Amino acid sequence: MTIDEILEEMENLLVEATRVPFTNKRVIEEDDMTRLIDELQEALPGEILEAGRILSERRRIIEEAQKEAQSTIEQAKAYVERITDENAITKQAHEQAAEIVQKAHNTARDLQCDALKYAEEVFKHLSSNLGGAMEIVQRGHNDVLAALNGARDEEQKQPSRD
Repeated sequence: MTIDEILEEMENLLVEATRVPFTNKRVIEEDDMTRLIDELQEALPGEILEAGRILSERRRIIEEAQKEAQSTIEQAKAYVERITDENAITKQAHEQAAEIVQKAHNTARDLQCDALKYAEEVFKHLSSNLGGAMEIVQRGHNDVLAALNGARDEEQKQPSRD
């Protein structure tokens, strides 16, 4: 018999008991009440043990749920941190890429400027050398012209042999 059934039977025993006139008392069969008390004493330890087992199981389930919830929270935090780190890494990579591109543009501009300066120097040197060479060529040309003119003049001074 369960405790609830025993208590219900005790209640029935009390309700069905004879009243003592002019009092608030009832006459209950001692043997019936003793039997119910004995059954209650036998049932209580089992019920208490069952209640204790249920409470222990309840605690275990709650602890397990709390651990699982904590694990889920930690996983979510780790995921958020990883995403944040990946976002920070991506942002940093974009910043570094922009910096590298800017440096490349600066280097290209500097190289172009240096190349133009070098070309200017080469042209100055070439122009200077060509100017000297032209002067030599011009002097040679003048010398040839002078020699040609001198030869013509000599030719004109000599009588014709025809």
